[in-house]
Amino acid sequence: MTGVRILLDEHVGRVFERLLRERGYEVEQAKDRFGEHTSDPELLSWCGDSDSVLLTNNAKDFEALHGEIDHAGILLYYDQSLPDADPEGLARAVDEVFTQYGPDGVSGRLVDLGEWYEWLHSRN
Repeated sequence: MTGVRILLDEHVGRVFERLLRERGYEVEQAKDRFGEHTSDPELLSWCGDSDSVLLTNNAKDFEALHGEIDHAGILLYYDQSLPDADPEGLARAVDEVFTQYGPDGVSGRLVDLGEWYEWLHSRN
């Protein structure tokens, strides 16, 4: 999906990064841009300023920050093994979110990618 910028939180791997890039997303790793251990509020603020959607599995912190900081959207998954176990399936869930909401439709939203992943798998 061209025009969508995604910042991957530090726990999201390179295989998934490459897969999203191949699908046309502008993808960047938080650890490449900021180094290790950047604070979550800093990441989310930067995402808002740069119009980048944050993709993370850090539910504990980002669910709380979601209502406190203006942001371009948070794509959250709870199953930490998902990007490694089924990267293609998770990438399809990302595609479906942007197909349904449009490139700007997730702004300010917290989107549960796991629900989209399960929904896509239930249709097959």
